Amino acid sequence: MKNIVLKYGVISGLILVAMIYTMMGLVGDTSDFDKWEWIGFISMAGAFSMIFFAIRDYRDKIAGGIINFNYGFRIGILVTIVASFLYVIGWMIYFNFIDDSFIVRYTEFYERQLNASGKAVADIAKEMEAFKKNMADYDNPWVMAMSTFLEVFPIGLVITILCAFLMKRNAEQVPKA
Repeated sequence: MKNIVLKYGVISGLILVAMIYTMMGLVGDTSDFDKWEWIGFISMAGAFSMIFFAIRDYRDKIAGGIINFNYGFRIGILVTIVASFLYVIGWMIYFNFIDDSFIVRYTEFYERQLNASGKAVADIAKEMEAFKKNMADYDNPWVMAMSTFLEVFPIGLVITILCAFLMKRNAEQVPKA
């Protein structure tokens, strides 16, 4: 099981990291983050499709075609953890060594979004104050790592639950040779 988890976790993680670098390169200095949000979610879901292949490989190659929800969930969640960990490493390298202007660009984007929302000036000021405090917290590497992990992990968790449910198979469902 360990080899399958590592294989598919690393593949998924590398896809996630490649997605970060590609998307941030495409966004560039335009600071137009909103159009990339859905592309990011779709890319994450695509990267986590490796969970399906990990569960299938374990079921078909190791478990004799049989797997219950619990084993499928274990495999999927471990793949998700490995991939999410690699995503955190990739993001921290990008943020700290490649694009040191990200926070400034993202803050400007967020402020433009608030101003375009039609909210009262006082409400915008209050939201910006809270946003800037959160961004200041992001200077702590542990906070950055945890919030980056939590950005991607829930998507992997949902896909894990779906795949574990869809891939389960008991002995009666295994085709006879």
